[in-house]
Amino acid sequence: MAKRSIEDVQVESYQENASVAVSSFFKGFHVPQDTKFELHRKKASRDEFIIRGENERLEYRGETDPDSVSSKQYLVAVYNPEKSSIQLYKAPVLHSKVVPKSTKNLTGPAIKSSDVQASVLRTALGETFGTKKAKKAIADLERNRIDSDKLADSAVDIVDTVKTASKDLPTRSELENSVTNDRPTPLADVDATDVEMIYPVENIIPKREWNFIRVGTLLKETNQEKRLEMLPYAKSPYLVAKLPSLTQSTQTTKLQLLYYLSLLLGVYENRKVSNKLKLLERLNSPPETLLDGVLERFTVIRAGQLGKSKNRSYFIDPQNEDRLLCYILVIILHLNNFIVQISPLAKELGLKPSKIVSLFRVIGAVVKGATVAQAEAFGIPKSSASTYKIATLKVPFKLPQMTRRGRAR
Repeated sequence: MAKRSIEDVQVESYQENASVAVSSFFKGFHVPQDTKFELHRKKASRDEFIIRGENERLEYRGETDPDSVSSKQYLVAVYNPEKSSIQLYKAPVLHSKVVPKSTKNLTGPAIKSSDVQASVLRTALGETFGTKKAKKAIADLERNRIDSDKLADSAVDIVDTVKTASKDLPTRSELENSVTNDRPTPLADVDATDVEMIYPVENIIPKREWNFIRVGTLLKETNQEKRLEMLPYAKSPYLVAKLPSLTQSTQTTKLQLLYYLSLLLGVYENRKVSNKLKLLERLNSPPETLLDGVLERFTVIRAGQLGKSKNRSYFIDPQNEDRLLCYILVIILHLNNFIVQISPLAKELGLKPSKIVSLFRVIGAVVKGATVAQAEAFGIPKSSASTYKIATLKVPFKLPQMTRRGRAR
């Protein structure tokens, strides 16, 4: 690099990281010797800095102008005459100001002067005549008092840190979708205009498994006992009562739903069984693909028992048990034209009516006392109709909010 003198000046080193800074103050600026400065880089930017200084009477604050970071580059050169060399230091430019401590404005909420005076008087009285405990409380309060003006610069770092930490957090929409997908019910169509499409069949039984539900033989058989024996599980009062009404080819879909319901009821009835082979012995030879699908969705496979072996072990935890029950109730709603009596179902499943009501509400069904027409249709005495609970699924449909209740203390 050429200089005015004849000798050549060599660049000895170049310091990329900022260790010095160029700060612009006012004319005639003089810094007392007892002033200490600190230079900080903003966390969210590589080229933006904050400088802070303080002595007994003054405070110094400055920061880089984000608009000029890329257009203005400054270097400080330190000349060594013995070696005819210079050391270069990259230096950010900071626009700074000086604030006298005695006159600086403290930011904060507007306070009436009378309130301030009363507070000062109370503090003075407490310091003079208060007990040791009161004086200690006043001293602690003063010691912990926050100077909001000093925090003004730190707020920039706090905001930058929060922005950086929260950039990967899920949006409200993503959280809502996650909660919807984690519900114990089949996936619901909240915009459905037909009640049958609120929980469409394909959302209850996967298409691949649906193809394994063959009910042609069930339709041809006329003997009801033999028809029951064709189901995976036949010891259900609901199945016994419902199967005789499904005899037409136009009812094939409902008959397939009844067959799958029989499998779910069989798994629920044998929920204490923890081995697939033992479960198969208690069921009436359902297609293994169907049973594998049920175990995959409604049970927890024990560690080290992955695969499709008939000997693999599993268990049904409370969450999966609720999920299994919700699927059972949704299928029964489909089979019963979306109106179901609570009491017989609670008795068959061995649950309290309040538990069944709770699950129906999770599904989005409305549970109310029977109307006069419903009581007549179900053969319920009119005198007890208002206390006899009926669950119905209707459109327009509103997906209920999932709520969690803490354990009572």
